[in-house]
This record gives sequence, C-alpha cells and structure tokens, in this order.
Amino acid sequence: MVNKTSSSTYQPGRNINDIQKTYGIKKVIKLASNENPLGPSKKAVIAANTITKYLNRYPDSKSINLKKAIQEKISKKNITEDNIIIGNGSNEILELVARKYLSQNSEVLFCKHSFLVYKIISNTMSAKIIESKPISTKDNSFMGVDLDSMKSKITSKTRVIFIANPGNPTGVALPIKDIEVFIKKISKKIIVVIDEAYYEYSSYYGFKSGISLLGKYPNIIITRSFSKIYALAGIRVGYGLASKEIINKFNDIRQPFNVNYIAQRMAKESLSDDKYLKKSLDLNNIGMQFLKLEFDQLKISYLKSSTNFITFYLGNKTQQVYEMLLSEGVILRSLENYGLPSYLRVTVGTKDENIMFIKKLKKSLKRIL
Repeated sequence: MVNKTSSSTYQPGRNINDIQKTYGIKKVIKLASNENPLGPSKKAVIAANTITKYLNRYPDSKSINLKKAIQEKISKKNITEDNIIIGNGSNEILELVARKYLSQNSEVLFCKHSFLVYKIISNTMSAKIIESKPISTKDNSFMGVDLDSMKSKITSKTRVIFIANPGNPTGVALPIKDIEVFIKKISKKIIVVIDEAYYEYSSYYGFKSGISLLGKYPNIIITRSFSKIYALAGIRVGYGLASKEIINKFNDIRQPFNVNYIAQRMAKESLSDDKYLKKSLDLNNIGMQFLKLEFDQLKISYLKSSTNFITFYLGNKTQQVYEMLLSEGVILRSLENYGLPSYLRVTVGTKDENIMFIKKLKKSLKRIL
C-alpha cells in the first residue's frame, strides 16, 4: 500500500510566464508536459474558427460525429459507436473507471512510477493502492512494467489494473502480446485499463495497440488522448474503448455535456489530417534521434522511449541541473513526485528548442563540475 496522493500534490510542468517573472528572462521554452510543439492541425483550427457562432447552443451530449470519426480512423469490425465514450480528456475516462469499479473495500493495482492520476482517482474512491515493481536495468536504460510482479500482487479484492502503454514518465512500451498473456492468466472480473495516451508515437516505433484484444476479453478498457500527438491539451478531449456493457455503465454516471462543442469539432478534424500526423511523427523522430545522440556523447543514461519524451538519469546532480535549467529558460519535468528523484524528463521540441536545451544542459553540467 502507498501513501495518499491528492490533486494538490500533483505538480504539472512549470509555466512560461512563471519562469519569466521568477528569473527576469524573456526567452523561455517549455519541454515539460509532452505537448506537440507544432500546435494543432490547421484543419482543426479552421474548423474551430467557423463554429463560434454556434456557441450559444449546448454541444452534442453523445459526441456522435466524433465517435463516427474515431470509428473510421480505427477501422476495426469489432469497434462500433457503442464501444466508444468521449471524455473531457482521457483523464475523465480514467476517473469514470474509478467511480464505477473502485470503493473502500477494493484494491487497485498499477506499476510503481506510473501516471500520478491513477493514485489521485483511486484515493478519491478510498480504494487501497497496490504498486507492483518495475523491471529496471543497472545502466538506467530501461524501466518497464513487470507483468509477473503485477500478477503476484493480485488478490481477491483487486478490481482494477492500470497499465500505461507506453508508460509515463518512463516512455517504455510493452509488446501487446505480453499484455494479452497477462490478461489470460487473471480473473475476467478484474477491469484492465490499457492507457494509450501516447499510442500514436509508439506505433511509429512498431508497437501495436490493445484494440485487437477488445473483442476477446470483455474486461478491457482502452483510453486515448487528443492532448499529445494532436496537440489539443488546452481544450481537454479524449476517448475510451470498451464493451457496450462497460460503455453504458460509464454513460450512466458521466456528465451529460462533458465535452464542449469546439473540442468535439477540433478532435474530429484532427483525425482526418493525415499529413499533420505524419509531419508531427517525423519531427518527433528527428528530435528524438538528435537528443539520444547528444545524451550518448555526454554519457548520460536515458530510458529507451517510444513516445515524444525522454527520461534521463543525472544522479545526485539532478535537482541542481533542473534549477539551473530553469534559470536559463528551459523548463523540464522533475520526477521527484513519481519516486524518481534522480531523473528528469524532457519533451522532444522543435529543432531550435532541442538545440537550446542541449546547449543549456551542457552549460549547467560544466558549472557543476
């Protein structure tokens, strides 16, 4: 069991205005929150600008058009509109899972160093939190979910298991076949949530989605976000995929107008912009390779990420470097809250942002030595 974590202890990446005022500097780059540096699809922005005259009307409470767009994008026979729920960010879907399946007498299971929201929503329902151990290497290059350790933590009270694939803040993805083997071994009464917030990035590197498992196992829920690859973090929209029975249970407890009109429309248009998606993925890969090469030259260990961020190891220099970078106008993510005080997380930015980060990192490391 772990200590309680409330929303007040969740510390998002520092914002640009805050750093500008604190340090009296003008140029600040934020590489802390895994946001797409390209910004939203132009098609999505144009769509948003054309619908403002309708904002006096309530949005479609069922998000029908967005569901149709998701169904077409996924192109799976086993996925219909009845298998989709739209949320105010994928976080809302995660919260619906907790509200429906967790209670004071139940247990929730996830790997240590997982997304902090899992703790927050579980604490809200007073569920007992159980953390399994991750697999890690001595050279600090790998830290993934240990499914055997996770299975050993299951009890008769386990109601929900969260598996982020790829993980956040690790960036490490699991082969979906390994997750299926795990699911086969556990009770079908346990809800397994596969959090695919970074799926589009991991698919670029060859990892497959858990969508193929939905028709086989009725206890699976998959969540996805428009905040990452589609750059819609500011308007909060995500979705969940599950059996019709589970989706109906969620619809019974969600707010009726949970996703606003602009969010629905921008998400729909984003899904149809394949050129934007490719451009975003290509830019990310170029930036990822650049950062890895620089880390290798600096002999800095980092986790093998399949996302748009890299978590790297600095040992006892971590906090000092983090603060120096802030003073130089570079915002990274401290991972102390995740139980990883010796690591920092950097989002892959534009070419200029990546270069600035490495330049300031080298300067900071030189000052410490």
